[in-house]
Amino acid sequence: MVWARLERPAVRRLVETTARTELARVVGFAGPTDAPQILADRLVRRLDSQMRLGGPIRGPVGGLIGRGLPQIRLCAELRCDERSLLDSARDCPRCEDRQADSRATRHAAGDDAAMPGASETVRWAATDRQLHEAVTARTWAKESAWEQHRAGKAEAKAARTEAATA
Repeated sequence: MVWARLERPAVRRLVETTARTELARVVGFAGPTDAPQILADRLVRRLDSQMRLGGPIRGPVGGLIGRGLPQIRLCAELRCDERSLLDSARDCPRCEDRQADSRATRHAAGDDAAMPGASETVRWAATDRQLHEAVTARTWAKESAWEQHRAGKAEAKAARTEAATA
């Protein structure tokens, strides 16, 4: 249905090139026998989701190249494609861990025991504020750790340069 809307040959070649590139990427994870079916399932799943939630695709080229064909990693796992692993179709453990961490953070921030008798609006505002503070603190801690890592690497590089010079 979407392919039929690609009327110009140049546009079809562009989509074909993108599909071949993505197929080559999936072959690297799943092997040459399973990769075509994995890519086809991904495309069908995303097109169904688009039709169900967003209506018909207005721009078929952008819909295929931007959303339908490419791998969408939601975490740092190279095999992750929208919370499932390309090589085994199992749920991505890193995404599950991230989701569990987010739930735990939201649950801790939204603990009603800290505000007995408060109205719903006040509890929501307090929960939003606590959640924002927790996420901000976690982000600053990660940034500090990365800064220390970068400083350590710079010191090691300087020491290697000094040793090489000596």
